[in-house]
Amino acid sequence: MRLIPCIKSYDEGVDHSKQIDREIKEWIKTYNEAIKLLLLGTGESGKTTIIKQMRILHIKGFSHSERMAMTTHIHFNTHEAIYEIIQNMPPLGIGLQNPKNVRAQEYLLKVGPEGPQEYNEEYFDNVRDLWQDGGVRECFKRSNEYQLIDSAEYFLDRIDLIGKEDYVPSDADILRCRRKTTGIQKIEFKVKVPKSVHGGIQEFWMFDVGGQRGERKKWIQVFEGIHAIWFVVACSDFDQTLREDNSQNRLKEALILFEDVWQSRFLLEAGLIVFLNKQDLLETKIKQGRSIAPYFPKYNHFEAPGDEYTRTKLFIRSLFANLTNKKRERREVIASAERFVVLEASRARECYFHFTTATDTDNVRTVFRDVHQMILTHILSNIGVY
Repeated sequence: MRLIPCIKSYDEGVDHSKQIDREIKEWIKTYNEAIKLLLLGTGESGKTTIIKQMRILHIKGFSHSERMAMTTHIHFNTHEAIYEIIQNMPPLGIGLQNPKNVRAQEYLLKVGPEGPQEYNEEYFDNVRDLWQDGGVRECFKRSNEYQLIDSAEYFLDRIDLIGKEDYVPSDADILRCRRKTTGIQKIEFKVKVPKSVHGGIQEFWMFDVGGQRGERKKWIQVFEGIHAIWFVVACSDFDQTLREDNSQNRLKEALILFEDVWQSRFLLEAGLIVFLNKQDLLETKIKQGRSIAPYFPKYNHFEAPGDEYTRTKLFIRSLFANLTNKKRERREVIASAERFVVLEASRARECYFHFTTATDTDNVRTVFRDVHQMILTHILSNIGVY
């Protein structure tokens, strides 16, 4: 009787499953070793700009194809800017100062809010003529009374460059390009660790989530395992309202949201760093004679050294700092799409503040270096090394 040796048959499905298991284990190992940062804040606070800065500083920036892909969005930002301005001129009682520009105004209004099918020479000539009109400039100065992207002036001032057929967006252009963030975005990068905290290379994972009210219900999906929260505040928004709710002041919304984040038991172990952002735009507004006092009357009694801009930025910092000092009381909070606190945390925490301009790469580089050291120290302290 002949014996046939037993040979184990190859099962492609089993082998594929084992490969997936190995990849999952490797991913979990990397996940556990990486420092995870979560960017939070209201819509248009500058979170996505910081993500872009991390790419410039730590991941070789943007390729030529990526730059060319951004052209479409920059063209639309430019159109969105001029269209919103001329559309809001009649409600504000502002007319064109040059009658010759009526045709250009009619042309752009006919194009509509979605922009032209083709961004051609005729289109850019009309935009250029309108942007030079005194009435359009007057309406732009009152942009806090309607919804206008922060980069409107930046792109409209560069209409000659943006309108060229061979236009390639620069880093500065990409940093100012606005696209609404939906869902959860993530980038990974590596940074050298200072010798003062044992040296080596540290991997970072940074998450960006949409800041509009309808997006906040997704935030809780990325809370687990987060080492540090970067809460981004658009300080220049003190006199503006939300896109999604014209009755709510943007800075007041940021304060409500910050209090939820500060009190959340889901984020108790995470370090909290507040980026008081858009300092360049805040300083410009103050120099133009705008004041935070009509929107926050307590400013009239706020005492601090320095000029009006310095006092304003210190006042805004105090608004957030005061929330961290409020007496904590355990209370039930009604959960909703906009609020994710279930029970307040009761453990003492620290909060750090930085004045930032997210579109300024040198500023972000300096702040990130300080924050990097702070995060590492916070983590080492939690595990008992410091």
